[in-house]
Formats: sequence, structure tokens, C-alpha cells
Amino acid sequence: MIWYLVSRRSEAPLAESQRALEEHLAWMRGQHERGSVLISGPSSDGTMGLYVVRARSRSDAETIAQSDPLARDGRATIEIIEWHVHQMLGIGPFDIDALRRAEGGE
Repeated sequence: MIWYLVSRRSEAPLAESQRALEEHLAWMRGQHERGSVLISGPSSDGTMGLYVVRARSRSDAETIAQSDPLARDGRATIEIIEWHVHQMLGIGPFDIDALRRAEGGE
């Protein structure tokens, strides 16, 4: 599995449209239940959301992100960044040699 950091940007805060917010939250709950999205949440002004996707490929991550009702309806734009997660919750390589080995380097 590969990790992807997804940012969703909207012109207006999502909370301004209750229907849009309800659709998005229902979609997000489904993604969390499937294990596709691991962590998610909005910026403090509500115009951006960030979430971490676990997928087999960038194409799969794009399919997930574009299935968000906000992206489908054109109310938001999506940016996807492939993310090589090396450390999580204090676990992972924290020295250069171990990091290179984890990446398949040395």
C-alpha cells in the first residue's frame, strides 16, 4: 500500500451548505469504514480539508478522491501528493542509514 495526502479546496466554507456537508460526511464515513481514509479533517476556516488515503496506486487514490461528492459536483478541487511515510506515532527509522534501507537504498 502507498500513502497519499489529499487536499480538498473549496471557494466557500463547507459548513455554509448543510446538504453538501451531509453528503461529504456520509462519503467520508464510508471511506473510513473501508479503511481507504485513515485520518481526515478541515482547516480552521473550513475552505480546505486534508486527509490521508491508503491505496495501491495513484490511480486508485485519484478514484477515491474524485468520488467525494464535493469533487464530483465541482464544488472543490483536489490535489493528491504521494507520501512516503517513514515515521508514524514515533515508530520508524530516525537515522539516515535506516531510512535508506527502508527505501530500498543500501
